[in-house]
Amino acid sequence: MDTDKYKALLSAIETGSLSAAAAELDYTPSGISRAVASLEESLGFSLLVRKKSGVLPTEECQLLLPLFRNLIHTQEQIDQTAARICGLETGSVTIGTAYSPYYPVLSRRIMEFQALHPDISVRLIEGTSSHLCSLLQEQALDFCIISRRDGIDTFIPLCEDTICIWVPQSHPAVEMGIYPLQDLANENYISIHPNMETDNSRLLAKHHITPHICASTSDVPAAWTMVAAGMGVTLINRILSRQWDGPVVTLPLDTSPSFEIGIAAPVREMQSPAAAELMKFMQKDLIHAFE
Repeated sequence: MDTDKYKALLSAIETGSLSAAAAELDYTPSGISRAVASLEESLGFSLLVRKKSGVLPTEECQLLLPLFRNLIHTQEQIDQTAARICGLETGSVTIGTAYSPYYPVLSRRIMEFQALHPDISVRLIEGTSSHLCSLLQEQALDFCIISRRDGIDTFIPLCEDTICIWVPQSHPAVEMGIYPLQDLANENYISIHPNMETDNSRLLAKHHITPHICASTSDVPAAWTMVAAGMGVTLINRILSRQWDGPVVTLPLDTSPSFEIGIAAPVREMQSPAAAELMKFMQKDLIHAFE
């Protein structure tokens, strides 16, 4: 099975340009272009929309992306299993996390793992739990650290978390020591990861609250800075709030049920040998990361 052309196409889509894909895969830009053109010729329709700003998948390509990823995942399993039979260890593993406090232990264990298995490359990406769950189901990830979502085959609990709120030091709720969730309907609210399903948005939807959004960002440090400046308040995972200290107060909510954060993965039979080995290598340290 020759999946190099599919890898070239997916890299071009993920990076947004043929030249970036070439750099990522150690090709020439013309080589990436030829690979995509060959796929387009064999399939009978265009796969990329080419613009000055970069490339985007066509509607037809969007329909086929899950199948392309499945082909690459299957090829990876075949290659790694064959290499293991021959006494070699090669391959690549892609990990996702929705929670940056896990970066130190992930980075340390990846470095230690690669010292033992130098021919296995590891890629680490970030995103919201729902987005990473979708990538996992599309086989674009090998495993990820997220809050529990429906449709996950394997979920290994790591810790319990809850949602709290960041408010400026001068906020009236600071004296109370707790924030009534329903008050968000009357506050200037800073939305983190707008228009995406997050732990925060799920809590708001559950309680039928539509806050007045005064600003939005996909960067947690930026949200912290906005709150510190007095622009508004924002919901934040307790696990994320522990990283920050300064002119922002973290308050508990009067209603915020706990939920599980854990390692999400496919069923064992669908995991590549390298991914299964790396997940096993990391699991104990991830479980005890915050003890």
